[in-house]
Amino acid sequence: MSEQNPSQSTARTSSFAVKPPFHSGSPGDCIIQTADGTQFVVYRVILSLASSVWNDMFSLPQSSDTFSGEHPVITVDEDPETMETLLTMLYPMEPPQVTSYDLAIKLVQACDKYFINTTRLTAFLHNILRSTDALKNNPLGVYALAWRLKMVEEVKIASRYTHHLNLYDQGLVEELMRRAGSLGAVMALWHLRRRREETFDSMARLMELDEARYWCSDHKRERTKLSIPDAIAKYIAIRAAVKAALNQPYPVCRSPQDFFGTSTTYERYSCENCKQAAERKNREIVASAEAAIEKFPQSIDGYVVPGLSVVINLPLAHSDVKDLK
Repeated sequence: MSEQNPSQSTARTSSFAVKPPFHSGSPGDCIIQTADGTQFVVYRVILSLASSVWNDMFSLPQSSDTFSGEHPVITVDEDPETMETLLTMLYPMEPPQVTSYDLAIKLVQACDKYFINTTRLTAFLHNILRSTDALKNNPLGVYALAWRLKMVEEVKIASRYTHHLNLYDQGLVEELMRRAGSLGAVMALWHLRRRREETFDSMARLMELDEARYWCSDHKRERTKLSIPDAIAKYIAIRAAVKAALNQPYPVCRSPQDFFGTSTTYERYSCENCKQAAERKNREIVASAEAAIEKFPQSIDGYVVPGLSVVINLPLAHSDVKDLK
């Protein structure tokens, strides 16, 4: 961010259409010029109240070659969409519409750069941080951004989409800490992952290994008991299926086959009694699984307290992150 000669910095023609109250016909006493040459006419007093960086800059002596007409020109590195959204956020007017995660990131970067309180952003970032597309395509980024802005409910929602992330990946952990500005964001996910691992086995055990026990009395006598290796292999397969199902942000159990990868069958004998027993047991399994899912740890709910300090009292140290992307 610097002051330049307008004759040098406006050589490029910007295609961005500046809207009121920042267009060339607007009242104001300063011009903010973006990297592509787009100019926004603004009031210095509004920017000074919002940003100590701009306040300090406006207090400096200004040479005559940094003026466009009567207005001093301040050149910035931001693109025009980001700057217009930022200015709209600072002005006493209808709040801006943030429709993309990328724009949300740029706004946080700009707030960091100009020392603008990021709590201003929370009022209109709820929708984008709850967007299914953003959560699916960049769960780590959404989680980190929500944590950094202390948006508790958005953090909890985003944590549901992180189950597939490899928390043993050092690069991923470092990236999360860099974006969130806090070790606490990593520890919260580790705590959630540990609670989930401890509960997978109890979920898998809802599916009986010996399906023959639900056949009718005539056919039970003909069953072949599973060998220990076969029982172990079947349990491992069931547990893997359960884990895959529970890695969904909002898991459901529609049938034992979908959730456990297997179900109680009766096809071996085509017996009506066996069929009824199997169907009854499958319904019981689905009901038990749905009840267990309700209690299964899917988000960091219960680990974060107001202010997003971690229960183990790790400090939520916000670092001066210059590049969140």
